[in-house]
Amino acid sequence: MAASASETATSETTQVPADQTPYELSPEKMMMDNLFILGMLFFIFYFILIRPQQKRLKFQRELIKGLQKGNKILTSGGIIGTIVKLEGDDIVQVEIAPSVKIRIARSAVSEVLNDKTAAESANDN
Repeated sequence: MAASASETATSETTQVPADQTPYELSPEKMMMDNLFILGMLFFIFYFILIRPQQKRLKFQRELIKGLQKGNKILTSGGIIGTIVKLEGDDIVQVEIAPSVKIRIARSAVSEVLNDKTAAESANDN
């Protein structure tokens, strides 16, 4: 008798009436929800990660192409100097102090400084 009572109790708890389901979960609805979530994730990744990185790369390429003799530059290593000579497509000769010239790769140039910024950095010493 105890076995039959436990069987009826488990069978009652596993059965859920159809009118208590809050909404219907059809495979098509679930697929559309999943596609919506994936679309939103792609949208977020594109506008937060991919697009700003592409803008920075484009700006860096234009900066490197626009280097000219006499520009005051800041290298990725923190060296500030003036371009003395452009050697080919990938080497720049920079004067960092009077009569002190170094050769660096163009890709090492992180920004071109205007005269006001260069004067402020020289006064920081």
